[in-house]
Amino acid sequence: MNWLSITIIILIALIALSMFVNYFKGSQNKCDNDSDDALKSVSHKMIVPLKIQAYERLLLYIERIQFPIIVKRVFNPAISKSDFQFSILQNVQDEFEHNLAQRLYVSEQTWQLIVLAKEEVLQNVNAVFNDNPDADVAMIAHKLASLQNPLVEQAVISIKREFNAL
Repeated sequence: MNWLSITIIILIALIALSMFVNYFKGSQNKCDNDSDDALKSVSHKMIVPLKIQAYERLLLYIERIQFPIIVKRVFNPAISKSDFQFSILQNVQDEFEHNLAQRLYVSEQTWQLIVLAKEEVLQNVNAVFNDNPDADVAMIAHKLASLQNPLVEQAVISIKREFNAL
């Protein structure tokens, strides 16, 4: 064999090797993309049920801190005013703390509405008790149950909007 034949064979071998390497890189990238897509799909399938559960729990929390509901749950005619006030405030705060981890699954805007709704309830409870020092527990309960919760309603709307966008 002469040098020209050897050079041609080596050149053909290098071209074939180059084509093989390029093909392998392309198929590897395709596998990587397929792997990423599969991972995203599995992740999505795992997260969506958790998000749904978070929306349910936060909606339940918001419903439970509405004045008519919380008064009905906590009210006892034999309880003192201070115990009644403490029970309502403690109930709202305990339920909030129980649902803190749900923050992971909702937007910051929805979470802020939930926090503001909780604060609105706490402030209004304290205001009713402070503004009615001579009222008995039944009268306080009646006043609380008749209060509106505009931020609670906004939080409900925000939770529903996010849920419907899933």
